[in-house]
Amino acid sequence: MAQQGYGEANGKVILIGEHAVTFGEPAIAIPFTTGKVKATIESLKETSVSFIKSEVFEGELSKAPEHLKAVITRFIEKYSVKTPIKVSIDTNLPPSRGLGSSAAMAVAFVRASFDYLKKPLSDALLIEEANWAERIAHGKPSGIDTQTIVSNKPVWFQQGQVQTLKPLGLSGYMVVIDTGVRGSTKQAVEDVHNLCKEDRKYLQNVKHIGKLVHEASESIEHHDFEQLASVFNLCQENLRTLTVSHEKIEEILEVSKQQGAIAGKLTGGGRGGSMIVLATDLEIAENIVKCATDLGAHHTWIEYLGG
Repeated sequence: MAQQGYGEANGKVILIGEHAVTFGEPAIAIPFTTGKVKATIESLKETSVSFIKSEVFEGELSKAPEHLKAVITRFIEKYSVKTPIKVSIDTNLPPSRGLGSSAAMAVAFVRASFDYLKKPLSDALLIEEANWAERIAHGKPSGIDTQTIVSNKPVWFQQGQVQTLKPLGLSGYMVVIDTGVRGSTKQAVEDVHNLCKEDRKYLQNVKHIGKLVHEASESIEHHDFEQLASVFNLCQENLRTLTVSHEKIEEILEVSKQQGAIAGKLTGGGRGGSMIVLATDLEIAENIVKCATDLGAHHTWIEYLGG
């Protein structure tokens, strides 16, 4: 009988603090339980090579994209896996959309690998192993994706330290929109850091986002949906100045506000990817979904923020 291992993980949504968090400022993120990654590892008896099956690549391990090959090869070498394996990755979480797909894949694979080895896996070791994979994918990740996905609770994250938060408890809706434009978190993070090195005035925007994260936390603490909306809009202004917005994000944001949205901003790396829009009632949220879809959005989800 083939040796097998299984692991799964969900995605995440950064409410506020993206990009600034890579400079040491805080950020708030929540689990995105609608999006799932499932990883399966099984031993292969009748071949001498390992294989990968996923949406982005299917074939021999040696020919896989670099980040996938690096993560799986490290597992094979680190734990002296002698028998060739087949790694299958299934997901409904779109890649390169700022929803934590690479971190979810890393967490799911690490869980599957330890299940395959029949080894115990602590959260601390899971985070350490998954963050190694994230560095391959993103270069200089903040670590917020992995922390949020592993804890599976809203989190306050700053400089590698995480504090779990209570459920949001807000009387409103959040529309998560996959713009359909593939982004690159790694490139966007590098570009923002280079921008701030070249002209330190942009650090003011980074600091302002950090301040807005504290204001967002106060809004959540006092169940003030309108105040959170105001903070979101200010954050988007800063992200726009830091060059990580995108014409598709701006287009969907403008039309969403025409439908009654009270706020909206990108989430994650930007330059496309995903965005979040706030609506006071379900009808407005559904109208936003329809308009976003008409403008080319690939996926949309409506989340009630009432807990």
